[in-house]
Amino acid sequence: MKIAFFTDSFREDLGGLTRAVIALHDRLTRAGHQVRVFTLPQTGGPIHPGDVGFVRAIPLRGVPGLPPDSHLAWDYWQVRRDLAAWRPHIVHLHTMLPVGWLGLLAARSLGIPAVATYHANVRAVGAVLAPAPGSGAGGPALTGGGRGAAATVARGQAGGWSAAAVAGRAVAAAARQALAGAAGRAAGSLVPAFYNRCEAVIAPSRFAAAELRQMGVRRPIAVISNGVDLDRFAPAAEAQEDRGAGVTVLFVGRLSPEKGVDWLARTLQMVLAAEPTLRARVVGDGPLAPALRQALAPWLAGGRVALRGHVPWERMPAEYAAGDIFLFPSPSETQGLAVLEAMSAGLPVVAVRAGALPELVRDGESGITAPPGDVEALARGVLRLARDPGLRRRLGEGARAVAAEHGASQALAEVLALYARVTASGAGGRTPGADRRAADAGHAAPGAGQRERGSHTTEPEGVEPRAAG
Repeated sequence: MKIAFFTDSFREDLGGLTRAVIALHDRLTRAGHQVRVFTLPQTGGPIHPGDVGFVRAIPLRGVPGLPPDSHLAWDYWQVRRDLAAWRPHIVHLHTMLPVGWLGLLAARSLGIPAVATYHANVRAVGAVLAPAPGSGAGGPALTGGGRGAAATVARGQAGGWSAAAVAGRAVAAAARQALAGAAGRAAGSLVPAFYNRCEAVIAPSRFAAAELRQMGVRRPIAVISNGVDLDRFAPAAEAQEDRGAGVTVLFVGRLSPEKGVDWLARTLQMVLAAEPTLRARVVGDGPLAPALRQALAPWLAGGRVALRGHVPWERMPAEYAAGDIFLFPSPSETQGLAVLEAMSAGLPVVAVRAGALPELVRDGESGITAPPGDVEALARGVLRLARDPGLRRRLGEGARAVAAEHGASQALAEVLALYARVTASGAGGRTPGADRRAADAGHAAPGAGQRERGSHTTEPEGVEPRAAG
């Protein structure tokens, strides 16, 4: 099968979303399929130069809130010519930004069916659009830090910050809330406008499927995990033994506001102050890296914190093997690929009860959860695991069992089955009016309940039933 991918980036150092796209690309090509990637120009170039093409784009340097290497794709006719010449069996869209729209419109004009994966939680985009002054996220942990902050949180006191800092934080929070509300309203129209023009939609979790329904998406939705290579991250036998030299708390992710980096910093300040033998290891880079470094400066100087920055994909199994507890306070995940990888490595997870994370981090089975923003509860969870090797081992085994429900081979099989159903239906290139008529026929209202279909593939009620086989 010939498959065209459309994605904003195709470099593994840009986060879990891109790694999920690259992983699917590699699984498809190993299975004998041809995959061609249409993406934006990025500093450093693609990692698969033989099958990646850059869409002509305008640089957006200096635009507030956007990374310095951002581009706006614009050349629809280039995309259409390339698709017409190669003639893929199906187009798979991994973004609803301009690159995705170019691919969708070109595919429809050529009668090529399109499916799209909902990777990013667009309702969390306000955290990116409205960073706090100076650092990109609010909170004393990322604007002051130091031993004074550590002493305050260690004593369990809520105060200790200056009136100016508190006032500044309140203003930043209000601004973030206003922009988040605007982003949510925009998502309410843009999300259905994009996904309702596709033949089918892939959601990596039941949470993501429900979000799509609530935002008005009525096309068939298949809940298919991004999948994880269980063998790649399997814990080595020696890693099962307690190392006896202290416990290491690990975080892996992009250091940007939507990942809950402020909560990460404050939680680490608490647990490092409370447990002198505890260590922390942070893997990832992003706009909040300097602020996190400042917040954890006392423990960095003492050698108890390692900020690893970006680590190449091939070295990630060693990073997971170096951890004992995985801390992940992100409230914005549509699945949480880093969590799946950590669980595959046998690490118990401490996470917030938000987004799709509760589907993976099952309290008392594969980890410990806390309400979003409750850094004291997150710290209690970390300390409980750090001080109880038996609990750590039991929840780590449970985490590995949950990860086994999301194996890469199963995820690939489900994606290929969806491709086959869509291409066999003869869909592709319908007019928007026909899309709306098809979407309105026989579907339940948004927010309908869930119905299990197989091990980890589910569809919301009201979705068109799957064809047999």
